[in-house]
Amino acid sequence: MTVDNKVNKMILTGLMMALVTVATMIIQVPIPFTNGYIHLGDSMIFLSVLILGWRYGAIAAAVGSALGDLIPGYIHWVPWTFCIKGLMAVFMGIAIEKCMSSKKNTGILAIITAFVWMGFQAMVQFVLNGAATNNPQSLLGEDVETLSELGTFLTGVQGKLMLTTILIPVFLIIIAIYVRQKEHLIIPVYEILAMTIAGLWMVMGYYVAAGIMYGNFAVSAFSIPWNVVQFALGFFIAMVIAAALLKTSASKYFTYGIIRKK
Repeated sequence: MTVDNKVNKMILTGLMMALVTVATMIIQVPIPFTNGYIHLGDSMIFLSVLILGWRYGAIAAAVGSALGDLIPGYIHWVPWTFCIKGLMAVFMGIAIEKCMSSKKNTGILAIITAFVWMGFQAMVQFVLNGAATNNPQSLLGEDVETLSELGTFLTGVQGKLMLTTILIPVFLIIIAIYVRQKEHLIIPVYEILAMTIAGLWMVMGYYVAAGIMYGNFAVSAFSIPWNVVQFALGFFIAMVIAAALLKTSASKYFTYGIIRKK
């Protein structure tokens, strides 16, 4: 990499870092129980990796997201966010590169991702059922005050967990078709898979983080459906912005491109 290229990378990294911070802060929807929130920052993380690659993209993701927590006062989330978002970018970029090097890797990663996610879902269901049976009082709070409300709430959460498992691939495929038809661009399957891996890692990472912080892995499960929505929206926004940028001179800055339909 030449000196000019390094300078360009540093400038773009600073720009994407700022965009990650702003996107994280501009809209924050609180999540019940966990004192966390969902936001649009993931869209800029996905875009950062597509433009910068995973090394510089990880810096923009980790620092930008951590600042997005620090500035509004979510200080307790800063170290967790720094690690989770940084690794989110790393996993996405490495997955893209592995799939680009061999078509077989796409299928292998897809199978591994599916089994890991199903195993995670099964574990969460087990934790929720155990808490509801053995210590239901631990799940009560300002959002759910009685045991009768808790039963209804848990049923809804479990239903959402199952629904997200089904809708994730459907939603991402619909977005890919939309971009292909409207923007005349083809999103490679491995990029969709890589963003899915990154998004699911984020969901699992924050589940573990909240469980450790609050000492209750059953309560932290309530944030899972919300975080799935967050990464799915991030995917959609990133694809729309990438499609627009690829029609301009900015396309030369993309490390991982999207194929233009002939």
